[in-house]
Amino acid sequence: MRPDLRRMTEKRTEMETTLDTSAEPAEARRASQETDGRRDAARPSAPAGGASPISSEFFLHSLLLLMGRVGNRILGFYNNLFMLQRGDMRLIYENLGCGLRKKGLHDKALAAYQELVKLSPHDADVHFQMGRIYEAKGEQELAVHAFSTATRVEPNHAEAFYRLGLIFGKTKDLPGAIEAVEKAVELDPDNHRWLYRLGVFHDKNGSPEKALEKLQKAVEMRQDEPRYHQYLGFVYEGLGRRDEAVHHFKMVVELEAAEEEEI
Repeated sequence: MRPDLRRMTEKRTEMETTLDTSAEPAEARRASQETDGRRDAARPSAPAGGASPISSEFFLHSLLLLMGRVGNRILGFYNNLFMLQRGDMRLIYENLGCGLRKKGLHDKALAAYQELVKLSPHDADVHFQMGRIYEAKGEQELAVHAFSTATRVEPNHAEAFYRLGLIFGKTKDLPGAIEAVEKAVELDPDNHRWLYRLGVFHDKNGSPEKALEKLQKAVEMRQDEPRYHQYLGFVYEGLGRRDEAVHHFKMVVELEAAEEEEI
């Protein structure tokens, strides 16, 4: 074979060998690239800037929610700390009114009880204390109204009936005074002060026998009370029973002498 033809044949064979050798890596590369493409398509793409906006908004809303809960709890704590319950307000006004009344500050005490009666309109003791204040101020009609309200709210409020009787006695309404004090004594029959006062009202109303009955009971309960013996002596004297009168007048002298010795 001619030399030039042989060289051409060898060169062609070399080229075919080279093409066969490079074909396999090219196909492998194409297959690898297709696989990588499918993986990239399956993987979510990240937005520009690196951070997800959904994650940022979620974090922000979570933070706001937590801050709101903390704020509500703090606000609730302060509300509970400074908000007075109805019972607390009642106790404050009651203590305030009682303290002011004892100090003689009747107008301020009355203002406290007026607030208290708004909280407890059906509390007989509140109306009773208001009656005491009106009585101390000389406002008898308002005092009668307050004491009467106390007896309507609590029919067994013996002291309210007694205070009503005292006011009726001062205003010369003796039948009203006797009725009220008799009701008080009925509720508390062992109260010697009220028995004594009832006896005095009966005597002033022209019923010395009834007065004698009540005064004798009062003396039996408190034999060391000079006042009781003295008034009982006056009633005996008015009835013409001089010996009994003298006995009780002597008791007054003895009891007063004993008190002076103790001093």
